[in-house]
Amino acid sequence: MARFQVGDKVERIGSLVPEYMKHGVVVRVMPNEHSDLFTAYEVSFGSQMIAIFYETQLRPANDSN
Repeated sequence: MARFQVGDKVERIGSLVPEYMKHGVVVRVMPNEHSDLFTAYEVSFGSQMIAIFYETQLRPANDSN
């Protein structure tokens, strides 16, 4: 089962993440039939910037962001 759903606010994990791509909203979920760890998420960062990440590259965003 996917950890995130469409509309969830997420934060990218990692120290080299640019600030403009740190917080986003899930716009599409692409499940992997073999493992939930490889579920892919299309994330919108606003200004028409969308990127795809795996579940292991994201975490729930804090409500304060």
